Amino acid sequence: MSQIKQKSLLKLVRNNKAQVLVEYLLLMTIAIGCATLLTKKLIGRESSDKGLVIKAWDNILNTISTDLPDCAKQTNFDSANCPN
Repeated sequence: MSQIKQKSLLKLVRNNKAQVLVEYLLLMTIAIGCATLLTKKLIGRESSDKGLVIKAWDNILNTISTDLPDCAKQTNFDSANCPN
């Protein structure tokens, strides 16, 4: 193989390695950005903008805490008055 072909082949291999590194860094940047966005939207704990999971969990806790006891002959479920 001639000296010129070897040099151009070596240059091509180096360029491919650099391209792989650049593509890897771009993919990592995209993956980290998506993970950050999902984390903020799903489990964000800021008082003004709660995440979806936190809102659902808060609703579940509120529903459980306001549960009224069931009585066998109860007809009104707005209050916990059980008829005797």
